[in-house]
Amino acid sequence: MPRKRRSTKSRIVKAAWNLFYKNGYEQTTVEDIINAAKTSKGTFYHYFKGKEALLNSLSYLFDQKYEDLAAVIDPNLSSYDKLLFLNHELFYMIETSVDIHLLAYLYSSQLITKDKKSLSDKKRIYFKWLTEIMEEGLAKGEFKSTSTAAELMDIYAMYERALLYDWALFKGKFSLTERSDKLLPHVLDTFVEGI
Repeated sequence: MPRKRRSTKSRIVKAAWNLFYKNGYEQTTVEDIINAAKTSKGTFYHYFKGKEALLNSLSYLFDQKYEDLAAVIDPNLSSYDKLLFLNHELFYMIETSVDIHLLAYLYSSQLITKDKKSLSDKKRIYFKWLTEIMEEGLAKGEFKSTSTAAELMDIYAMYERALLYDWALFKGKFSLTERSDKLLPHVLDTFVEGI
């Protein structure tokens, strides 16, 4: 996966979510976000109608993390190990830098929004890159070909959404990263054995 130059929009998103985590959503102002992103008010409003519009941008933050990981992941890892690595790194980032209440808000808003559901947008880097990894696993015989790459991707995404939902539901009473490190191998073993 090629590394892309960080866009102004992604800089704004990253700055906003860092501030939401450090200061809380209510205490963070648009001015704070503009200053942290080193951009102008006009540029901010070009991308977002206001602070509230950033709540649905969490998926952009996740995709930015995947772009960062593309630069450091060992291309020689098996597909199985790539998925373990990516999940661990993403969930660690979420656990240590995303406000759990905002995550819960995002998940609940995705159920009722009439707008595009950002978490299920198949055009996201998340879906594209991980589907490529599933395809690679199938082509190399690491994963049994009883399912397509798209079907494996659906299962994997459902697993991640379910664990994130559960973590938010229980208000972070368990370590998201540790729980996933323990459970994900069982999911991936079904990819190896066939579904």
